[in-house]
Amino acid sequence: MINQSIKAMQLKEKVIIVDLDIVNPYFRLREKREKLKEMGIEVIAPPGKLALADLPIISPEIKGRIQDSNRILFIDAGGDEVGAKSLASFYPVLKNTGYQMNMVINPYRPFTKNSAEIEKMLRDIEQSSRLEVNGLISNPNLGDQTDIELIAKGHDMVRKVSKQLNLPIRYLTVEQSLYQKLSAYCFTENILVIKRYMRLPWDELN
Repeated sequence: MINQSIKAMQLKEKVIIVDLDIVNPYFRLREKREKLKEMGIEVIAPPGKLALADLPIISPEIKGRIQDSNRILFIDAGGDEVGAKSLASFYPVLKNTGYQMNMVINPYRPFTKNSAEIEKMLRDIEQSSRLEVNGLISNPNLGDQTDIELIAKGHDMVRKVSKQLNLPIRYLTVEQSLYQKLSAYCFTENILVIKRYMRLPWDELN
């Protein structure tokens, strides 16, 4: 999401990220708020002590940003139906906005290792949020162990799911150090070249 936001900002768009991730304690965007602010990207999250709370706290500020049409708004709702529950309260506002709700798929993570698991998670997210997933983002990786062969194998799984569910793949994410090696493979989807901004705390100490 950070890479998407930077790309939009480079196109002279006003960019706001709303952090509703109540699932993953290590990859919350709110932890990078100051760095993103320096880039010109505003991050909205629960204030003060509530910023670290594992609760879907929805402030009037966040609701106001969703209704503001003079911006590009990204919402990070986390990785499963638990995080998606925080979106349910926005349903009356979002349902008529022409929103894109993309499911990011990494087939090397637990609970999304095959098409049946991916579809189950997608349906759980839809049920919890009351919103329809209308696109997929292919993000096959194993962190620093990722290579092109691993990306290709994982992306084949996402293509299979895309066909089964009749959902478009918005793009395939590829870390910038691997981008030059893509020519050996036939990827017809849009490629988003990314830089890794979010790392586990013990990785950032190295």
